Amino acid sequence: MANNLFNTDEPIGIIDHRMLSDQVSTLLVRELIFGRLQPGQRINEAELARQLGISRNPIREAIRRLEERGLLVAVPRKGTFVRTFLHSDIDEIFSFRVVVERFAMEQALPQMTDADIDRIAGFVDAMVAAANANDEIALVENDLAFHLEICRLSKNRQTLHAFTNIQAEVQMLITMAERQFESQMAAAVDHWPVVEALRTRNPQKAMDAVRDHIRDSWRHLLEAYDREKPRSS
Repeated sequence: MANNLFNTDEPIGIIDHRMLSDQVSTLLVRELIFGRLQPGQRINEAELARQLGISRNPIREAIRRLEERGLLVAVPRKGTFVRTFLHSDIDEIFSFRVVVERFAMEQALPQMTDADIDRIAGFVDAMVAAANANDEIALVENDLAFHLEICRLSKNRQTLHAFTNIQAEVQMLITMAERQFESQMAAAVDHWPVVEALRTRNPQKAMDAVRDHIRDSWRHLLEAYDREKPRSS
């Protein structure tokens, strides 16, 4: 029996033959983000080509791009594998997020209109609705949109660039972190203190709130990591 890469017998979508490598990249990133490709899993080019009904060339190009982004890892003479996050990787990404997003908040809040804050709050409303519907994909997508919007509103291209450079890794880790909360609803409402701080128009309160929110997800993720993979003494 052929190895099914995505562990499902359901169709995973039809790939248009235009810009195939871009579409394969998008597909693989989505599968990575939502855990249908597991850390450490080998990417079987031949099987993926068979499932998608295309040649291996665009698949190789897509894989090369994701290797450059650090989402896949090529091991000589063994193949290409989904990246596994080490304890140090989680620390580096989340500590960088704290710096970038606190700075984004500091720059964004003085420029935010009430409509901007309402739009940010709308992402949390959407997360709550997703939690009620047990829709993990919508929960994660709105979570990322919440943070991306704050960076966008900073109107600093370098701040936005810094965040988007790690966006795929952040989204993978957001998915992993949200699964460690008591419930999807707990993960969703964890964003409300940030909105409440924004409404005070106090930059320090807002910066502290986004820092505390990121640290909360960071803590949940590390606790799960340490339970599953205890660090050697």
